[in-house]
Amino acid sequence: MPPADVAIVPVAVQDFAVLRKLARAIWRQHYTGIISAAQIEHMLAGRFTDAALREHIQATDKWLELLRVSGVPAGYCACELTALSGGGDGSGGGPPAMKLGQLYVLESHRGTGLGRFMLGHVERRARDLGNRSLWLQVNKRNPAAISFYKAAGFTIAREAVFDIGSGFVMDDYIMEKRLGAK
Repeated sequence: MPPADVAIVPVAVQDFAVLRKLARAIWRQHYTGIISAAQIEHMLAGRFTDAALREHIQATDKWLELLRVSGVPAGYCACELTALSGGGDGSGGGPPAMKLGQLYVLESHRGTGLGRFMLGHVERRARDLGNRSLWLQVNKRNPAAISFYKAAGFTIAREAVFDIGSGFVMDDYIMEKRLGAK
């Protein structure tokens, strides 16, 4: 069970600096040893610019939210409507689906049920919007995340490698969870 004073709130422009700081802390805690420090910095730099964040929060088919525990940011999640295609790149062609793009909790708060709490929040949104599945990408060398998602009912649908520029790639599993009716 997550702590009693937990809230998931939409990210607003005034939260951008807080979100960047949170993401940097979490990514450095979590991805060190899985991908290089240079790749961590490359990915953070691309995803957390004001322009990228503004585009995300202004879209009608994307959500970016902070997890607050007793008012203090402790994690965040992002999801978007996009069909899971045969290629696993979200380019469409499949049944209605939602992509879980990010689900992160500070290391100090892991194991408290907050990740499951946020995942449940995203699953409810997906079902409420009529989606039949929730899918995500997870690094093949990230056993903790893979185990978390498997325990939550996700299965590995396929493997995929994505070129993310500057000589970096994401070598991922595409994982999917079929969603029942509301």
